[in-house]
Amino acid sequence: MLFTIAIFIGLIAVLIVGHEFGHFLLAKLFKLRVDEFAFGFPPRLISKRVRETKYSLNLIPLGGFVKIYGETADAGKEHIQRSFYHQAAWKRFLVIFAGVVMNFLIGWAAFSAIFISGVPHKVYIDEVAPGSPAEAAGFKPGEELRGFETPESFSQFVKDNASKEILINDKQVTPRVNPPLGEGALGVAVSDAYVAPRGFFASVRDGFFRTVETLGSILVGLGRIIMSLFSGGDLASQVSGPVGIFKVVGGAADLGFIYILNLLGLLSLNLAVFNLLPVPALDGGRLLFIGLEKLLGRRLNPMHENVANLIGFALLMLLAVTVTINDVLKLTR
Repeated sequence: MLFTIAIFIGLIAVLIVGHEFGHFLLAKLFKLRVDEFAFGFPPRLISKRVRETKYSLNLIPLGGFVKIYGETADAGKEHIQRSFYHQAAWKRFLVIFAGVVMNFLIGWAAFSAIFISGVPHKVYIDEVAPGSPAEAAGFKPGEELRGFETPESFSQFVKDNASKEILINDKQVTPRVNPPLGEGALGVAVSDAYVAPRGFFASVRDGFFRTVETLGSILVGLGRIIMSLFSGGDLASQVSGPVGIFKVVGGAADLGFIYILNLLGLLSLNLAVFNLLPVPALDGGRLLFIGLEKLLGRRLNPMHENVANLIGFALLMLLAVTVTINDVLKLTR
């Protein structure tokens, strides 16, 4: 449990610090004043000021923030040239968008590292047929079949022991002699996770393609979630929060470092897509306001923007609480 907690906090730290570092880096590049760079949410544990920026470590490790001087019109009047609010629209756009870019780069780096090191032979269950011996024995999709290096060796073992009670993953199961068409003796579909190690440049190239492909899959999944909402679907039951992610981290930690890297890449790209949603309080909402500003040819009323952000934040917090409750209920079932 302690190891899983450490991995969970480590992954969150990489994702949050990486995302916020994107904002921080572009703000510094444009010579804006950065007042604070923080990991976690208050209360503050420790902090250290280096020149004009305070670097903080806070108690709750589920987020972080970069506080740039002058993010509202009133707060940035003293030093307009270093105030975020008074910058040109394209500069503000890039500072905000840089967080998403960093999440893309983290995903790319994680997938590239996987190709560099390769993935050892491991056999996994892709599907479990309803009413099959595998389902009765408690096998689940995604479960590793320990002791088998290839799907062929697993299939041969099952074939050689048809009608006999065998032990797989500490589960007693009896392969069928005449299974239904397309199901197999146990009623599972399996696959091999093996990936051969590649050279650095080939890994970076393939890591990029895997990143783009994964982004596409995430967007397709998001589209399906949105469509389900129009047909009365429940958003909270289709997404996971910190509790659900913690459970997935535990599974990845059991499988090894490569699978933690894969999870890091997936989480980082999901965070990138989530942050780009045009919802106030998210980066996508702030980018939307900048787009409206350019479309209308004038700055939006700061008060209206602040109210929209507060409403957006409240709705996100409500969603987070609902998702967490659903995740806890799933664990108790």
